[in-house]
Amino acid sequence: MTRSPINFSRRYSLVLITFFAFCFVAKAQLSTDFYKATCPDLFKIVRREVQNAVKFEMRMAASLLRLHFHDCLVNGCDASLLLDGTGSEKDAGPNLNSARGFEVVDRIKSSVESSCSGVVSCADILAIAARDSVLLSGGTSWKVLLGRRDGLVANQTGANRALPAPFEALDSIISKFAAVGLNVNDVVSLSGAHTIGLARCGTFRDRLFNFSGTGAPDITLEQSMLTDLQNLCPLTADGSITAPFDRKSADLFDNHYFQNLINGKGLISSDQILFSSDAAVTTGTKSLVQSYNTDINRFFADFANSMIKMGNISPLTGSAGEIRKNCRAQQYLFFILGNSNAQLSSTFYSTTCPNVTSIVRGVVEQAQQNDIRIGAKLIRVHFHDCFVNGCDGSIMLDNIDGIESEKDAPPNLSTEGYDVVDDIKTAVENVCPGVVSCSDILAIASQILVSANGGPTWEAQLGRRDSRTANKAGSGAIPSFLENLEQISQKFRDAGLDSTDLVALSGAHTFGRARCSTFVHRLYNFNDTGNPDPTIEAGYLETLRQACPQNGSGDTLNDLDQSTRDAFDNHYFTNLQNNRGLLQTDQVLFSTSGDTVAIVDRFANSQSDFFDSFGQSMINMGNIGVLTGTNGEIRTDCRRVN
Repeated sequence: MTRSPINFSRRYSLVLITFFAFCFVAKAQLSTDFYKATCPDLFKIVRREVQNAVKFEMRMAASLLRLHFHDCLVNGCDASLLLDGTGSEKDAGPNLNSARGFEVVDRIKSSVESSCSGVVSCADILAIAARDSVLLSGGTSWKVLLGRRDGLVANQTGANRALPAPFEALDSIISKFAAVGLNVNDVVSLSGAHTIGLARCGTFRDRLFNFSGTGAPDITLEQSMLTDLQNLCPLTADGSITAPFDRKSADLFDNHYFQNLINGKGLISSDQILFSSDAAVTTGTKSLVQSYNTDINRFFADFANSMIKMGNISPLTGSAGEIRKNCRAQQYLFFILGNSNAQLSSTFYSTTCPNVTSIVRGVVEQAQQNDIRIGAKLIRVHFHDCFVNGCDGSIMLDNIDGIESEKDAPPNLSTEGYDVVDDIKTAVENVCPGVVSCSDILAIASQILVSANGGPTWEAQLGRRDSRTANKAGSGAIPSFLENLEQISQKFRDAGLDSTDLVALSGAHTFGRARCSTFVHRLYNFNDTGNPDPTIEAGYLETLRQACPQNGSGDTLNDLDQSTRDAFDNHYFTNLQNNRGLLQTDQVLFSTSGDTVAIVDRFANSQSDFFDSFGQSMINMGNIGVLTGTNGEIRTDCRRVN
């Protein structure tokens, strides 16, 4: 006789050794008995509502689990995903017409409020509901750590960037997990949640007919499953038709998911690549899939530990955030919007610190005498700051006062120049204490250094204030040197920037250096082909191979523009025309069909056109998500909040 999912769970429920939990509690101040006195019946209330929802629709278990995952990977586990309104994360690409179960969360919240009004956060409700969803589907259990508070703002841009896509490469997925403190083991174990639930045809149909633009199906997909899916999801069918992730036991939380991958029956590409890609061997995901397939107890134990780790991504505790009574709306604040109400001006400090530009110029000119690369370094800091939570100086914050520094996120590990910003800040504070923000200092310094190296000038727009928080998890919004043109373009679009901004701002690579590690894959094993990137000009390829041997140091620096390495000019674009772009993200602007090709040609033919567009694009970028008025603060030390 077949066991029901609920009874099946008792067979495999585990008593966890939660040393992970202990480590994270010390940092996040979460505990298993947080509501023991203030809402003692909390677990019973949530379990009852989840059980009712799962009885009505078994798929809801997967939906509630997914809500917790999609919330935690964006801004941390703060229930920002649940907020309605302009800028809602629900409207981000990975969630639109896909994330579901919000009405169940509403029912849980209503029941909890009836018993313990204003006490339990929506973020904690998501964590408990996710655990109960797994348990009620036949999976394992774990002790849920509680004490989170709810975020005051949503981050639609961050949701578009940080959440793994069904067609994404394995290295990129691993990078997104690493950005929030999760490792390869977490990638595979948490992917095992696809042992339950359904996916829409739109997320895997390319695998059935035109995989990676080949005009043919994905060769890793088992033939009988391919035929079934082609019948279910023909090219002309509605992309919202659904198929189960695990056809053997669609509603049962077990380890069949991993057996499916071994048999070529993973439904979406980002599942199957855990076993079938070349990267699966080098990263170790293949061996983990094999292990979980043969040992369900190991999978359950690792999954539980990974859920605890994930639940500890940047929680708000203490007096941070709020306890929402309605999970769909903030108690006190509206969404903070970016560009439309930026209120920046070129004369913002004309009375409060009239000499600020001269002060900044004095420091950066001295810094450039000691380090010719400082211009490229500080533009990079400004760029990486603006693409995460907007231009708010958050990248400058160190790991102190409970901050998880963006400096430790993978895109920023090699970023330099913070010490020069410290010197500028000290000089400015000596003349105008408590007046000029760190985020404005980055904008001013970038403008001065571009001009000093032969580039254009523009009127830097000022009046930003500094953030009181960092967003390490959001650093996935920064374009990666491994990404294709569409991925890069999407990140720019998410930030409100267009193709001209993309090409113009990429032109900052007309000066500066890059490490071998950022492009060596192009020289020897591009896209796991065992061959170099075919878009690299032969002579340039040989030069780069000599500079970056296959087993050499990944830290060796190479000029982004070998013709005029330290001058700000338009040679970067002629390099692209000649297939001599150093980074993959540079060359794709010209070697991939799209509107960027014509813009590259235009800038290569007219340096003045490039200069005009670059200045305007720096202004556009400088307006991303700025804090003005009474939002944020003016830091006196760029490395820590006041």
